[in-house]
Amino acid sequence: MKQITKINFQTRVAYLLLSLFFLIPAFTILGPFFPDLIISVTVIFSLIVSLYDRDQKLLNLIIKDKFIIIFLLFSFYLLVNSFINYFDNAVYSYQNFKSYFSRSLFFFRFGIYPISIIYLANKFNFSISKKYLIIFLITIFFIIFDLIFQYFNGKDIFGFVPIERGVLAIGRLSGPFNDELIPGGFLMRYFFISMLFLFFTINNKNSLSFAIPLFILITLMTIFITGERSAAILTVFGIFLFFLLYPEFRIKIIFSFLICMGLVALFFLNNPVLKKRMVDDTLFQMGVSNNFNKEKPIHKQIINITKIKFLDSHYGAHWETSYRIWSDNKFFGIGLKQFRIECANKKYDDLKSKLRVIRCATHPHNTYFELLSEIGLIGFLLFLMLIFALFRKIFFIINSHEFIKLPLISVILIVWPLITTGSFFTNMTQIHFSFILTIIFMMEKNFFRKFES
Repeated sequence: MKQITKINFQTRVAYLLLSLFFLIPAFTILGPFFPDLIISVTVIFSLIVSLYDRDQKLLNLIIKDKFIIIFLLFSFYLLVNSFINYFDNAVYSYQNFKSYFSRSLFFFRFGIYPISIIYLANKFNFSISKKYLIIFLITIFFIIFDLIFQYFNGKDIFGFVPIERGVLAIGRLSGPFNDELIPGGFLMRYFFISMLFLFFTINNKNSLSFAIPLFILITLMTIFITGERSAAILTVFGIFLFFLLYPEFRIKIIFSFLICMGLVALFFLNNPVLKKRMVDDTLFQMGVSNNFNKEKPIHKQIINITKIKFLDSHYGAHWETSYRIWSDNKFFGIGLKQFRIECANKKYDDLKSKLRVIRCATHPHNTYFELLSEIGLIGFLLFLMLIFALFRKIFFIINSHEFIKLPLISVILIVWPLITTGSFFTNMTQIHFSFILTIIFMMEKNFFRKFES
């Protein structure tokens, strides 16, 4: 009887955790806490089940996967790097310890999570049904609807208005994320996984050939009106990759894109603030235009410059600062979460950027500059090995699973170097990365095979 109870309890918990995987994007609306909790509990539970049942399958899954081995090696290096920089700093306080170790101490969980999902699904005979994919898609469509509603009404269906630094964020949207101005980035991150699930849930080819271009049109337009430039640029780039990889959709993609650009142009005509943010400010920060807000106090420093350079934007100042920091700390960097402190060092007052006075931020706003400045050349090379191993895994899967190209596009957007980004090591970024990894591992193990036709 005890054995039956144990099995029933394990099965119920396993099924709950496996089902919650598809709710991670929905929980992300509330912040990183609940998705991180799902990931952490799943990893812990899989380890407990494996040890309690003396089951070697979880360990075998880990040691036989080169990507996971490199991920664990990368995680171990982050921990070692934190020790090196913490003791080099010589300020042994709890606050300083938390600053150095908060991101590295349990970083490994994001790499173990996909393996934990595979292990539990196999052990407890969990099969994915379309209802899980539909729940995921409902989340995405809800956010799109809520953002469009907020754009036209000034507040979303929950009454949230976009707030930035305590004031109304003109030309921005927040949707259900309340005061977090991240919905465009959210849609961009899950865009191609949503398309993957549309492929799996719509069996009729004629319906699919209509649904995919329509989804591209609506989502891309929504991302543009959020005012998030990097998200819009990356989404356009991702659609271009989709255009190259799926020739059967090319004509309809072209029509969708042209219609979208026409609608976006209308939005810009009726919303000069959005147009200024998405077009004028972007061209200025790229160094191809000097059309910027000359009334802004910080911009008065560059008002007499005849040729604007990217270096003279605030992102240029962040990147130059991070490069200088790396030049001074080549092998180990300065430690995770330390850019925000080191950037204020007076020795960087001589930067070439005209906006060096605002060079500081919580991170350099580029993944590769963040890696170099905070974990050094050794960590940077380990990261490149990790990404190479992931691409290698994906290309092996392509031979038997054509739809892996969609998660491949998502990975390319995550690691694309020539763009401003959020911090790579935040929980939110790693939750998304771990989610994409889990989809890739599921496809490798043919979890979605029954949906293909």
